[in-house]
Amino acid sequence: MFDEVEDEQSLDYDLPPLPKFVVLDVTLVTGIDTSSVDVFVDMRDLCARQGCKLFVAGSSQRLRDALALGGFKPETGHRSKRRVRFFSDLDTALGKAEDTLLEDREDGREEEDYDDSELVGETGFQKALRLIDQQHGKDYAMGLAGFEEYTTKIELDPRECIYQSDGGQVEESDRGFFFIETGIVRIERDTTATMSRSSGHPLDVRAHLNDNHQSLNGMNARLGTIAQRAAQWREGTTPTPPTTENRIRLARIGPGWIVGATEGVGSHSPGTQVAVTKCRLHLLPFSTVQETEQTDPALVLRLYKLLAHLTARRQEITVGQLLTLHSIMTSVPKTKPTSRKMSGSVHHSH
Repeated sequence: MFDEVEDEQSLDYDLPPLPKFVVLDVTLVTGIDTSSVDVFVDMRDLCARQGCKLFVAGSSQRLRDALALGGFKPETGHRSKRRVRFFSDLDTALGKAEDTLLEDREDGREEEDYDDSELVGETGFQKALRLIDQQHGKDYAMGLAGFEEYTTKIELDPRECIYQSDGGQVEESDRGFFFIETGIVRIERDTTATMSRSSGHPLDVRAHLNDNHQSLNGMNARLGTIAQRAAQWREGTTPTPPTTENRIRLARIGPGWIVGATEGVGSHSPGTQVAVTKCRLHLLPFSTVQETEQTDPALVLRLYKLLAHLTARRQEITVGQLLTLHSIMTSVPKTKPTSRKMSGSVHHSH
């Protein structure tokens, strides 16, 4: 991964960049001896020389104690400065590495992105639509421009949530579609929110509150147990900042996508929306879309066509990720890492 290629200039293909993070999954490791600890120390020293961070995922407390006895200890100080960190699972470690890469990339482009709409002479909402067309090779921008007068600009700081129920800005009554102009938004789910992994579990009160057929909005009386549970949930719910200890990352989306697309087609909200970087979004409330169905059904039909396309693309990406994961889990591990030169050659051949 860190090997130097002497004849790099003479190659007719690009070499993969040097890694900034090495994520080591030790979930299946049940024990370790002193010689193995020396290997961890060598990896730490190698990453330190190359300016790379080492993330260890899935380690038990017994394994951490054995590593500490051998001299492999987690660093102290500010988290962003630590070269070695431990995480509870692989997904959390990968998510942290990816988010850090995105934050570093956005830092140099932030001011440029915020001034871009003025340079090209278009509004922020028009820019968000244009980015969707560019990323997906479609032509929806002109057909959806009629929604601009109903949108509201929302600006978020890093680690700020969207909705007030999560400590953010937007009220629950204004839930809707968020067209991303700039920035990255992460979708998280709190693993302690319910007693079941299923989002449809009866103890998840939000499912009942959002269900129009069991609410007063639908002119139907709710069951007493549901009403009592809803009142308890409202009283006991206080806005709290998102933490990485009990949250899992479901998705991360940026310009070219719409936050709320899943919820807007009838499904429950998949989780909490948190800004990874400084974001500028354009809110189109669900209630406005329902009212527009009566006045301009053709405009709403074009919006639903876009949502159907984005949902299909997201499903296609998810299937591809699952296939990649299956390939990784079922393949025989290599005894020696692939060199940068070989890796670049393989990518060039494809």
